[in-house]
Amino acid sequence: MDDAAATPSAAAPADRDARFAACLEKLEELKAIKARREVLEERVFLEFLRANRGRINEFPLLETEQQSLMDMLLRRAEGLHPAHESIKERFSEYLLELNHYGKAKAVGDEARREKLAHRLERVETLLAKCLQGAVYASSLVKDNFSDAIIRHFGEGSLAKIEELTATLVFDELYWRTAIERFVKEEVRGAYDDILAERRYRLAREGQLLIVAFPFDAVLSKLMGTTKAISKTRVQTAFAEGTDDEAGRQNLETALTVLSRAEIPQWNRRAERDEPAFAARVAAMDAVVAEYRAGLAGEGEEAEARQAFLAQEITALCVGAAVSLRVVREDFARALRDFSPKETAWIVQSAGVFDAVHLGLVLEHIMEFDFAYLLREKGEADAGRIQVKAARNRRAPKAGVDALVEAGFNKVRRRQFFDDDPDNPDFLLFRPKNPAELEERLRLVRIEPELARSLVALWETAPYKVDLYVCINLAALGKVATNLSARITEILGRYGIAPPGAGESARTKRDA
Repeated sequence: MDDAAATPSAAAPADRDARFAACLEKLEELKAIKARREVLEERVFLEFLRANRGRINEFPLLETEQQSLMDMLLRRAEGLHPAHESIKERFSEYLLELNHYGKAKAVGDEARREKLAHRLERVETLLAKCLQGAVYASSLVKDNFSDAIIRHFGEGSLAKIEELTATLVFDELYWRTAIERFVKEEVRGAYDDILAERRYRLAREGQLLIVAFPFDAVLSKLMGTTKAISKTRVQTAFAEGTDDEAGRQNLETALTVLSRAEIPQWNRRAERDEPAFAARVAAMDAVVAEYRAGLAGEGEEAEARQAFLAQEITALCVGAAVSLRVVREDFARALRDFSPKETAWIVQSAGVFDAVHLGLVLEHIMEFDFAYLLREKGEADAGRIQVKAARNRRAPKAGVDALVEAGFNKVRRRQFFDDDPDNPDFLLFRPKNPAELEERLRLVRIEPELARSLVALWETAPYKVDLYVCINLAALGKVATNLSARITEILGRYGIAPPGAGESARTKRDA
């Protein structure tokens, strides 16, 4: 992707001075009314963002998006990501240099003003690169999430997503509203249909009365689409960035620069996939290729230029990494209805919020919300009712069939898969965990390339899930004078009539 942000040496003085003037005017205005420091920072930051719109690719046009970017980098990252300190320091340096520049301009000291302008422009450029990294990262997440929503809920969901983007800051409320409008509404509607179609099973095992709900019954109600979804410019640039040798070299360069950067707190506390994601985002920017092209340069001027380009690359990485960490935290907070273990699993499954993993995450959220709904209905007897889930990884049959040409014949297939008796379009994995999969690959002597394909199927495999409401009859009998009536009452909360009691009552959505 072409980088619209000019380097200090290439910036037009008129454009530069106009940017400085806009931010200086806002700074002086806020100083005149003795605005609190945090208010001053926020408003000057927003002015900086708007003044530099021509230097930032995919500039957020909506005011809510601009507010979100400011809030994300200045406020919500505080105490959350160690590299946030470098952003704060960079912005404080910008305010200081802008103030010095303003004083020189006010007294008409042209020589000093021009000298300060060069210093200010360097700080401005690094801050703009930090913003660029954050814009790329947050845009990628939102675009990928939109794709996952459309894939699962159909093209009609696009209007709802666009409404969320236009009206909500990209924070916890954004995620929570999206979950409410898509997942919760869909799950509760599907529950009504499950009851109406009697797609549940009642069984007794010893002292347990079990109601089984196939989660496939929820997924089957989704009005998704299999059509190709057009990619945004950011998604395309990110995906194509490592398609050729030059792109891979750019990524390697960004990783090398980041590893050498002096951000000690981040180097010690970086999350596992954070540096790779940040470097890949940075590699989308033309400054990385420029740095790589200048590696052969000699002389003090060339070295100084390379050093500054390295700072720009680091700033891109910092912006991307801080944004990713904030997004993860906001996303996790939006999952407060779930247990800490469920939340941790969902966030871990989301990875760097790529489209493939977000599709699986949506299904996880729907599953956990379905379990939450079942627990909620049995809350009055929480000590005597448990909601359990049985999960089994499965792969699309078409995906497994595609491996035949690579040597995955029927004999080998039987070692890894069983038919799914409830869904002919899927095959159930026989290995239950990565260790079992690895052991089976070794025993069957699968060729390396085919093994990689099977591992890829495993890593992106959805789950076949059945949810069970387990009613402990022994525990219930200790508190119920009429056990049969109590069972009828409990099943009634789920909209289910006991065997032989006639048609199932249709539950209300908000029951």
